Amino acid sequence: MHLRNNLLAISFVLFISNIAFSQKDSLRSYPIIIQDSPAQLFTMRQMNQDYLSSYRFLSKELNKACKPYVSLPIQFVLTSFFFMPLTHEEGHRSILTANGIGSISQPYFNDKGAAYVTGVTDAQLQQLRDQNLPEYIRLHTAGLESDYMLTLRAETLAAFDEEDQETLFMEYLVRKFSHISYYAMSVISVVSFDFEEEDNELERDIVGHDVHGAIRHLYRPDMDFYRYTNHSDLTKQEEKYVKRVAGLSLLNILNPMAIGKSNFSIGKNLKFSAGMGYNMAPFGDFIDEHLWLSYKNKVKTHIYFRQFANNQAWFNAGGIKIHHLPILRWLEISPSFDIWQQPSNLNFQTKNSFTGYSGSITTHLIVNPKKEIRLEKFSFDLNLRYKTKGYLPEELYMNESTSVFLGMTFWM
Repeated sequence: MHLRNNLLAISFVLFISNIAFSQKDSLRSYPIIIQDSPAQLFTMRQMNQDYLSSYRFLSKELNKACKPYVSLPIQFVLTSFFFMPLTHEEGHRSILTANGIGSISQPYFNDKGAAYVTGVTDAQLQQLRDQNLPEYIRLHTAGLESDYMLTLRAETLAAFDEEDQETLFMEYLVRKFSHISYYAMSVISVVSFDFEEEDNELERDIVGHDVHGAIRHLYRPDMDFYRYTNHSDLTKQEEKYVKRVAGLSLLNILNPMAIGKSNFSIGKNLKFSAGMGYNMAPFGDFIDEHLWLSYKNKVKTHIYFRQFANNQAWFNAGGIKIHHLPILRWLEISPSFDIWQQPSNLNFQTKNSFTGYSGSITTHLIVNPKKEIRLEKFSFDLNLRYKTKGYLPEELYMNESTSVFLGMTFWM
């Protein structure tokens, strides 16, 4: 994660930060995950969910307490220099933890203008590369995966009117801009980050430049091992792939939130929103098309279609999730289903594929506390998920797995 990406965005973001928003005092839910699978530190999903709920609460309180010209710059500094590096590096760290490799997250910019995950030996990383290349590629792209899923969570909240634009504004703008610029600037050698590896291997970042390192190892997994891939290290073929991911990353702009719009109405009862997305995967990359439908503000459905790609072929995928469907006065459920075709063995260089799927259900047991307190209601949340072999963003295990998480949701 690099400071220079954020500095390039400052003038653009501060200009837009002069926009003033009106506040709405409507009921909002704040879900948190207390324990996820694997139960080791924070998983990527747990970190993203808990961070976004915390940020929304902080942003709302700042917007209430301060004028926009005070609140927005504070949020910009916190998001750019503290919150975003924290979640980005935790994305990297979570992959190491899931593979039984201890590490230290250093999510604050050092004298090179970069945030690191350290404490891992070259031998550990090379063993991971040689024994499980998809996991090693994902180790490079996990920070960008975390960023992508956080912006998707924000878009879902806005599409379902579960959060105000002004509350999400700075987090969404800074992260979206940084995510796109990381890919886009990867093609420009003069703004790429040509670092030399530190003498002490335990002080080195685990992967260096996320995009360059992932692409070099996709094409040349058996070459001599080193961590920091500079632009000058890439072959012509790899440079062409960098241009591909930089160009496709611009698809992330295509969402109504980019122009300050949450959703659109069809008649009195139906609202919808739609958007696109792009990110790298452990065997290449993928493109998303998202559709959000809300009927009477009760049946909230998120449908997506996904096209995975490696160096040889495209593979189709998709899924559906229903958010907080009321069943009884004290019970809501959130079921989801995903299905995918992906390249055999998650290989970058094959046309063969396999089919996988995932099913999940979260039950929300509703409790209504005494009316004297600020809290309107809360729920105890239990999620059960089964997935076959395959890559699913935010899901740490790429092999077959059964997982559970425990959490709570607070309505205020």
